[in-house]
Amino acid sequence: MTDAAINEISPDATAPREWTVDELARLAGLPVRTVREYQTLGIVPAPRRQGRVGLYGESHLRRLQLVARLRDRGYSLAGIGDLLGNWSSGADLGEVLGLEPDQLVHVDEPGAPATLAQLTVLLPAMVPDRLDELTSAGVIEHCGPDRFCIPSPSLLQLAVEAQHAGLTPDDVLAMLQVIHAAADTVADQIVRQIANLPADTDAEATKAFLQRGRGLLAHGIGRLTLHTIGRRLGIVEDTDVGDTIQHIVDHRGGPS
Repeated sequence: MTDAAINEISPDATAPREWTVDELARLAGLPVRTVREYQTLGIVPAPRRQGRVGLYGESHLRRLQLVARLRDRGYSLAGIGDLLGNWSSGADLGEVLGLEPDQLVHVDEPGAPATLAQLTVLLPAMVPDRLDELTSAGVIEHCGPDRFCIPSPSLLQLAVEAQHAGLTPDDVLAMLQVIHAAADTVADQIVRQIANLPADTDAEATKAFLQRGRGLLAHGIGRLTLHTIGRRLGIVEDTDVGDTIQHIVDHRGGPS
C-alpha cells in the first residue's frame, strides 16, 4: 500500500492517520472479518475508542502487513501470535536497539544493526571480551565500523534471557555454539536436497516452496525443540512448569 493510497483516506500528512475498521481493512486488502479475527486472537492490538467508534492507526496497518508477510512464508496464526507475543515480553532488545516488536521480526531484511555500546548493554558479561566467540556462534556479524548485524534477533534475545537467568558466559556460549552447529546441519541438508532436484523440476514450484518453507522451517524447528525440551524435563500438560523446574533445581547434583 503506497502513501498516496493511504492519503486518499487521510489527506493531512502532518496529522496522525486513523481509520475505521472498514477503511483499515480496505487499505490492508483484507475482509473486515479477518481484521476482527486477528484482533480477537491478540495478533492486532485493540483500536483507540472514540465514543462507539474504534479508530486504527498506522501501527495497526503495519501489523497487518507484517502478518500477511509471515503468512506468505508459511507461518500459522498461532505461530505468528507466539512470535509477536515473545517479542512483546522480551523488551530488552527492542528498548536498547530502539526498535518496535514488529521491526524485530525480520522477514526479508537483514538483522538490525547494533553498535558495540548497545551490545555491551545487552550482554555486559560477554561484550567486548568475548565478542569473537559471539561472532563464531552466529549471534552477530561484523557489517561495518562499529556496526554488528544481528541475523537472528531471537537468538540474541535468548542469550540475554539466559544471562538474566543466571547462566555463566561459558554456558551461554556453549548453548549458542550448539544451536549454530544444528542450524548449519539443517541448512546443509536442505541445500543438498535442493541441489539434487531433477533438472526438469518446476522452478516456480521450487521458489514457492523456498518462500513458504522458511517460515514453516523456523516455526517447526522451534516447536519441535520446545516439545523435546518439555519431554526431557518431564513436563506434561497437567504439570506446572515452575514446579518441575524447581524440582530439578532442588535435586540436581552439586559440583563434582
